[in-house]
Amino acid sequence: MARDELLSADELSALMDAAPDRGGATPATGEARPYDLTCRVPTQDGADLPALARVTEYFCEGMGRSLTRYLGRDALVSMRGSQTREFRDFVHALPERASVRGLDLAPLTGAGVLVIEPALLFTVVESFFGGGRASQAPSNRDLTPTERRMLGKLLELLVPELQAAWAPVLPLSLGVAASDVDPLLVSLLDPAELVLVHSFEVALLGGGGEFHLALPMSTLQGVWPALRSGTQVSSGDDGAWRGAMQSRVRAVPLPLRGVVARRRSSLRQVMAFQVGDVLTFERADSALLEVAGRALFAGEFGVCNGNNAVSVTRRLPRPPADAPADNVGDPL
Repeated sequence: MARDELLSADELSALMDAAPDRGGATPATGEARPYDLTCRVPTQDGADLPALARVTEYFCEGMGRSLTRYLGRDALVSMRGSQTREFRDFVHALPERASVRGLDLAPLTGAGVLVIEPALLFTVVESFFGGGRASQAPSNRDLTPTERRMLGKLLELLVPELQAAWAPVLPLSLGVAASDVDPLLVSLLDPAELVLVHSFEVALLGGGGEFHLALPMSTLQGVWPALRSGTQVSSGDDGAWRGAMQSRVRAVPLPLRGVVARRRSSLRQVMAFQVGDVLTFERADSALLEVAGRALFAGEFGVCNGNNAVSVTRRLPRPPADAPADNVGDPL
């Protein structure tokens, strides 16, 4: 049936006028559009980041080989999926008694979160001692010393493989927190922070389990171009940038004062000063050169080419960063 047979032109116009404006008025051609710099970055699930897909593929292969060598039986590590979600939702979805560790992502800013589910840990323990399918451990007990050692070994296998997988894109120096934290009390990230969660599945003869890696989206934004193109990014030691920065810093003007003597006076004496009063100072053995209120050099006061001058004789020890500046009296 033709559209004109259902609605007249006037009715169509009325419906269009009454439609709610969801995105604000459409600006005219060439008109500037307002943009809120504080708005959250659009979510991404990594589908448009081919380099990130290769990183996870290399990691799965390397982790599978390492786990196979360690356990003496075949282990298959595969990518179960990835999704972007708020950190609070990720934490609340974790299984009970999961092992949660903070992950330092240097040289990137921010921290990631590494989670090993209890089913994986118990299966690895059972497989290591030659057992069959692992049974679920009671939720009302802590890990045994053996299970804790096995958890540490899993982390020792996992971190180097993760670094090796990321090396073609960005050389990471990963650091894992020394102890677990309660999933419901995790304060490593802002609860509203968007994280890219990679879930991995480990298949063993006796069963299997999962572990997860959560990376803040704000941290990954700095390497989006490398993750899209696959080219390696600098670890932060950019010689050209460093040289330009040093040049600019060294060109910053600083106030330099040559202090020959100081005098301490009370407020009553200062208020009583009159024009023509003569103040006496005990001349010090050497003059001080102060930069931004800090005495950095000592020297001898004299005259050079008809001008008052200070000849630098030695460098003074650098004061502690939190030491107050010595501003007693006005310098001459």
